[in-house]
Amino acid sequence: MRDAKVGKRVVVAGPEAPEVAQCPVCGGEVRLRKRRTMDGTVSWFYRHKQGTGRQDCPRRYQPLR
Repeated sequence: MRDAKVGKRVVVAGPEAPEVAQCPVCGGEVRLRKRRTMDGTVSWFYRHKQGTGRQDCPRRYQPLR
């Protein structure tokens, strides 16, 4: 996910964003991650910490089954 909450403030994932935040939907802990795209740029995003928050959160990563 691109955005998360820190306190009552919404932050967008990026190099200066906080490492730990909360999911705006379920309130679970999310961690800042990054990946390199195919064109060489860096993409920043938040991802749920495993085992926290609601398991059925619509913003949680769900691989195809």
